[in-house]
Amino acid sequence: MIKIEVDQSICCGSKMCVTLAPEAFVLLDAGMAGTLPHAADSPFDLLLKAAKSCPTQCIALFRDDEEIKLY
Repeated sequence: MIKIEVDQSICCGSKMCVTLAPEAFVLLDAGMAGTLPHAADSPFDLLLKAAKSCPTQCIALFRDDEEIKLY
């Protein structure tokens, strides 16, 4: 099972994740990224690409509760 976490305390609102994976990420009213309810159902390679594109590295991906090293 895939789990996605966004650390909004360091998100800069670049929208890279939203641009690359709009079915998984959304820009919230505060200008920070968030995840949509069924984000984890998105193709894993798309989630990985979106997470790696984040300039502040605020997106963490987990598989079976183990963090996937992105950087």
